[in-house]
Amino acid sequence: MRKFPKTLNVSISLEHLPMTETDLKQICLDWEDLGFPFFRPAVVLDWETRTLPLGKSRLDLDLILSLRFWQSLSDWILPKWYSQKKRGQLTGILRNQLLSKDREYKPNSFSERWSRFWNTPLSLTWSHLGFTKLRMDLNLETDFFSNAHPLSFDGEKKFYFRTGYLKTIHYRLTKKEFKMPYPKFAEVYIKTRDKHKDESLGGVFYSFIGYLLEKKGDEYLLPYWGFSSTLPDSIRDLVPEEIWNFTNAPSPLLWKEKNLLGKELEFRTVYQVSTSSPNHPR
Repeated sequence: MRKFPKTLNVSISLEHLPMTETDLKQICLDWEDLGFPFFRPAVVLDWETRTLPLGKSRLDLDLILSLRFWQSLSDWILPKWYSQKKRGQLTGILRNQLLSKDREYKPNSFSERWSRFWNTPLSLTWSHLGFTKLRMDLNLETDFFSNAHPLSFDGEKKFYFRTGYLKTIHYRLTKKEFKMPYPKFAEVYIKTRDKHKDESLGGVFYSFIGYLLEKKGDEYLLPYWGFSSTLPDSIRDLVPEEIWNFTNAPSPLLWKEKNLLGKELEFRTVYQVSTSSPNHPR
């Protein structure tokens, strides 16, 4: 009886990627920690990054696919066509992951939802924690919030930036610890009033709208760390550099933010964790 192939080895690559080789390697290391979930059921056997001129880079991956009966039959009958088809599909997946960073990722399969469950950040550890309050002239879409109404003060919106160095991201069973120089990280909130289903208005809160890093060009890293909430360009482009003016002097104080699922600043309390004194919300 003829034996059909049970696996298929596929090599894919992308070059002239608009990022440095160092940044690309960090992305791949983060993916490797998660098991490259977006390729499943394909498994990544090996990967390599290369430096290209003009600050660009190249990524090569070797993968293996387990084939079901009809897939094995297709590979046996038309091996070149089937291999090219799978290579094209996997290359498309890789391209989307690397270059479609502004599109919110919505898992649509059980394995993807399972991966998201385990790899969604649950808490953060900060150092040099601080905040900045600003007013900005900004027009938001009427449906920017489904259950809140942004408040205006003399035509401007009130923003609250929680800023500091990101030391650790805690997941359900794992954590990602950063080494010096730690990334400068911020959470952004806007002052809103709750809007009920009957269109009546409720309490006033600072509603969370997204995360950002000091350099906008580095923010493609946020989805790879599990942060799905990033700022739209209409807001990000208005954020002043002054929010990053905090010291880089050594500090013994660490702060933990335990409720990243909270939607308002008032419910995303930060506690001091680096001393023996009682926890203090901030």
